[in-house]
Amino acid sequence: MFGKNVIYIVSIILLQAMLLITLFQSLHVSSAMGYMADNIIAIVPYLSYIVITLTIITAVTVSRLSLLARKQQELEIKELENRHMGQMNEALRGQRHDFNNHLQVILMLAQSGRQPQIIEYLKDLTEEAVGVNNILGMQCPAVGALIGSKEGLAKRNGIELEYDVQGDLEGGRVKPLHLCRILGNLLDNAIEAVKELRIPSPRVELKAYCDGGKIYISVKNPGQIDPAVMEQLFSPGISTKKGENRGMGLNIVRSIVDMYNGRIEVDSHPERGVRMLVELPY
Repeated sequence: MFGKNVIYIVSIILLQAMLLITLFQSLHVSSAMGYMADNIIAIVPYLSYIVITLTIITAVTVSRLSLLARKQQELEIKELENRHMGQMNEALRGQRHDFNNHLQVILMLAQSGRQPQIIEYLKDLTEEAVGVNNILGMQCPAVGALIGSKEGLAKRNGIELEYDVQGDLEGGRVKPLHLCRILGNLLDNAIEAVKELRIPSPRVELKAYCDGGKIYISVKNPGQIDPAVMEQLFSPGISTKKGENRGMGLNIVRSIVDMYNGRIEVDSHPERGVRMLVELPY
């Protein structure tokens, strides 16, 4: 739809340009050679009306496209937020469903007089509850919902996702949709890369905060990027992973970062691992 409208607008602009060029060339030739000047001058108002009409049509079409683009972006943001909130709600329902099972385990341990096991079990439950409360208590609900969903994805793959998010990341000029796209793609890449390593205690680290009018996002994971791939890491279709439909995540991240005149850096070292750092204006 947008592609056809763009072609339509470009065609109108080209037609306007051709009419104006034809008009000016005709006036120049007629004044230089001294013939048909009166006839050409007589049609000037009609050509002007045509150009004005085409200009109005172009302006209306551009305004309509801009409105449709804004509505589409709002729908994408709502859809993204709803999906992530749905994933969070699913996790919370799962915790509530397991609550009775936890009580039964604690009761059986208490009846058996196993106090140390009860304490250890309660510590694990508390840590899990604290993690959910931290996500729900974030100042940025869309980002919190996304992190909650990625934490669940990481756990299903036996990976620990450590996160430290400070400040209202969504309160600046960067749209929540774009923040979630950046975070989602970086975390997906890191989780999948760690999953393929098959190492003990796999972990992905996320840090995001606001400082000095900037938003900083850092995602770190074990492993290393092939130097041959590093040079074209942000190009479409370039990926460090196998399979179909690969190599678009980092290209999307790069395009969003460029849109906000931000920057992205990649550090890859056998011992330090891989670290993606994104800097955006707040």
